[in-house]
Amino acid sequence: MQPVVVFSDLDGTLLNHADYSFQAAEPALAELKEQKIPLVLVSSKTAPEMLRVREALGNTHPFVCENGSLVMIPQDRVEELGVEADDRSMSDGYYYDYRGIDREQILQVLNGLKSDYQFTGFAWMTDEEIGHVTGLSLEEAGLAGQRKASEPILWRDDPEQLDSFTEVLAENKLRLIQGGRFYHVLGQCDKGNAVSSLLARYEQLYQEKPYCIALGDSPNDLDMLKFADAPVLIPNENGACMNGDALKHVTRAPKEGAEGWNAAVLEILDSLRNRA
Repeated sequence: MQPVVVFSDLDGTLLNHADYSFQAAEPALAELKEQKIPLVLVSSKTAPEMLRVREALGNTHPFVCENGSLVMIPQDRVEELGVEADDRSMSDGYYYDYRGIDREQILQVLNGLKSDYQFTGFAWMTDEEIGHVTGLSLEEAGLAGQRKASEPILWRDDPEQLDSFTEVLAENKLRLIQGGRFYHVLGQCDKGNAVSSLLARYEQLYQEKPYCIALGDSPNDLDMLKFADAPVLIPNENGACMNGDALKHVTRAPKEGAEGWNAAVLEILDSLRNRA
């Protein structure tokens, strides 16, 4: 069978939106491990948050943090994926591929816009406040605030002001991406850029183009889904899915969260076996 790589968003996709559980996806997760299919996690979460999720999942593959701003490759995967690492790019057993703009530079721009637009970001919130708006525990909220190359914001201004805000960000080489709960300010990168770079590495490893499955639920996942041979859209809690021309060829999962993720992945793997 053609080699397969799975790229997956976390919140609202593999993890339930309400309780962050992946229990309902365990049959599909076990199938991926049985077939030795890489599962690459792609999220707006920080590296410390994702390391905790990966440990819970028993995942050992590369992962993408902060909406594509940072790609992390485990040291024992560096050689097989053709990474040219040096001491400056390696830390704590991981290769750090920074693809965005440093958070401090982002915050400098946002600080300059506070007088013109009404918004707040994690940098202006306590861990308690982050926990309140995300549903995370106090410890988890602390991890969510440890950002390197992006800033989640809550928009508190008129919706009409978003276009102007986005234009000013672009003038400063920043972009605004809509996620599930927040807007995210980051450099000129996205989940799609990161997925494309990793797909090229897996193609080199397998000596053929792998079949790409990608799963997501929010606008910030669209750039990732467009690179997939089998893009899957997970519905939100009320059963609704995003629509638009960019989603013409996606499969819509039958359920939200982990349950829908499980059903979609198992169905795709089954169809690939039947095709082989």
